[in-house]
Amino acid sequence: MKTLINHSHYKKFILSTMLLFSSGIFADNFNLDYEFSEEENWSDDTAVNSDPLESINRLVYQFNDFFYIRIFDPITNVYVNHTPKSVRNSFKNFFVNLKYPIRFISNAFQAKIKESYYESLKFGINSTVGILGINTPSDKFSFLNGIPDEDLGQVFASWGIPEGPFIMVPILGPSTLRDLPARIIAREINFIDVNSDNWDTVESEWIALLNTAEILSMNEEILPRYKSVRKASIDPYTALRSAYLQQRSQEIAK
Repeated sequence: MKTLINHSHYKKFILSTMLLFSSGIFADNFNLDYEFSEEENWSDDTAVNSDPLESINRLVYQFNDFFYIRIFDPITNVYVNHTPKSVRNSFKNFFVNLKYPIRFISNAFQAKIKESYYESLKFGINSTVGILGINTPSDKFSFLNGIPDEDLGQVFASWGIPEGPFIMVPILGPSTLRDLPARIIAREINFIDVNSDNWDTVESEWIALLNTAEILSMNEEILPRYKSVRKASIDPYTALRSAYLQQRSQEIAK
């Protein structure tokens, strides 16, 4: 009995620690950027052995699911229904453009010189002609379309750093022991992102507004896919885990 009590307290401690940790990086790191293809059988989970923290992860998933469905979804619906599509697209383009330094660095660290150059060219065109990335005139150039999005997690994988266990992070969603630190580092080294030192002269109210707009912009695309898998899966947690791990594996293999 004492062992069970201690184990229960341990799980609560871990969960509380993860909640506090994620709240500090929530604003510009919430990112459910994996794809949910209806053609994939996510119920066939090949990564069970990669989830030794499953009992804790499931608790976090339940919290996230409540947050996504009860809080994010209604707010996002208001945003989508009352904001013109052209404005929403401008927001999305703007925030994608701000992630350029991470894409450039990630390509460079993997010796993908051509991709680094293309990312720089794309950023230059969209930041100038496209007015800070609000528009994407680079779309007119076929060789600048379809550049794979690279991140530091893929860099770490190319360096031979093992994936580690699957981690369901409060608010931030699925990750691994390798990917989560990569996301934190990316936040710190992106010198043009909204929360970098280069934005210190901007009023905090505007920073909060931009962070909110970024989250809403991402949710518009991500939440419908999440709800689709949630509705179609007998065990949404397992489906989510499989979707994330399999897609990350595919991205790293490119």
